[in-house]
Amino acid sequence: MKTFHHLKTNENESIEMNSINDPSLLSKEKRIQQKFFRTKHISEKWKNSGANPLKSRRRVLSKALINTTDSLIQVNKHNYNSPTTKNKHEQNHNRITINISGKRYQTYSSTLENYPNTLLGNKQKRMRYWNEQEEEYFFDRHRACFEAILYYYQSNGRLRRPDYVPLDTFLEEVSFFDLGSQAVAQINKSENVSMIKYINLPNWFWRRYIWFYLEYPQHSIFARILHSISMLLTVISCITLAIETLPQYNNLCINENNITSSENDIKLCSATFSSPFFIIQTICVSYFIIEFILRLISTPSYYKFILSIYNWLDLCAIVPYFIFLGLELYHYQIELHGSLVTGLRVLRILRFLRLVKLYLIFNQLKSLRVLSSTLKESFTEFIIMMIILTLLAFMFGAATYFAEENTNGQVFDSIPKATYWGIITITTTG
Repeated sequence: MKTFHHLKTNENESIEMNSINDPSLLSKEKRIQQKFFRTKHISEKWKNSGANPLKSRRRVLSKALINTTDSLIQVNKHNYNSPTTKNKHEQNHNRITINISGKRYQTYSSTLENYPNTLLGNKQKRMRYWNEQEEEYFFDRHRACFEAILYYYQSNGRLRRPDYVPLDTFLEEVSFFDLGSQAVAQINKSENVSMIKYINLPNWFWRRYIWFYLEYPQHSIFARILHSISMLLTVISCITLAIETLPQYNNLCINENNITSSENDIKLCSATFSSPFFIIQTICVSYFIIEFILRLISTPSYYKFILSIYNWLDLCAIVPYFIFLGLELYHYQIELHGSLVTGLRVLRILRFLRLVKLYLIFNQLKSLRVLSSTLKESFTEFIIMMIILTLLAFMFGAATYFAEENTNGQVFDSIPKATYWGIITITTTG
């Protein structure tokens, strides 16, 4: 500005000096001076006006920037003090990142802490897997399993195995993340898996080996051989008792002594000792006695041993043999009457109950276990089918009774008998 005024002063002085020297030039110089100052004023006015794009743009930007800055400051102050902003800030602060073999998952710590006894729900437990550089938890585990486990936290305890994940792999991941017994029980129920029972073993070394060989055939090859021998002798013993009742083998005492027997008498004679059936029974019972004694001295719990039904079945196969043997040794031929005959017949029947122990063989076969599980699962449908068949048979039986009452009353003399006929007819039994 100082330079401008200096130039302006010099110009005025030069104009005045020229006008003094040459008066004719005064009007012309004034006109030039007025024109110059008029042009300069217009240019300055144009620069300061809104018509100038640079000036107007700067002015608009400066005003917008000032207004935006003020508004941002006011909004930030307002949101920072509001409860909504505080909640969002706390949620972002509580959000954690979990890296599972390179794939990241995000959730809130409050979601995980609903189950504080688990690995992810306990902050101290999961801090062992904290990655300081990435600020995340890293687990080198199965991804698909973790998605189901994370959903367990998000759904308040709903745990389902993915279809494409093996059951043993999923159970291993559940055990690693320490979801607890309730989660495992939920899987077992949905997958129809029975819990593994812990085996109570004897304390002494030799008793433990004997118990394994007798009770667990899958323990070794020798245990399988012993188990097979026991089952084979059980079958042979029952078959021998059945063959012994044939007419050509049942009257040894009568053929020997020519004594008639009545229906209420049981003849015992010395021919029994020379019978091959007695020898076979003696061999089988001897093995059963040895097996029973070994199981008795090696059992880890005598209380459970006494309550076991299979041990009582073994006694049913052993005790009747010694009762009959005692009667044979008492006298070569005696006659029993009345209630003693009935008791001896009951004892002979009890010897067949050992066949129930063959269930152990069936339990070892996988196909039979599948069949047993199928029957258990479809038990309700089976009962419904039986009810429907019974109702249909009752309806047809009642209709048949009223239709045949006058013409064929001897055959269908009651509705229950006609209902039985209906059941036999519908099920195509007869």
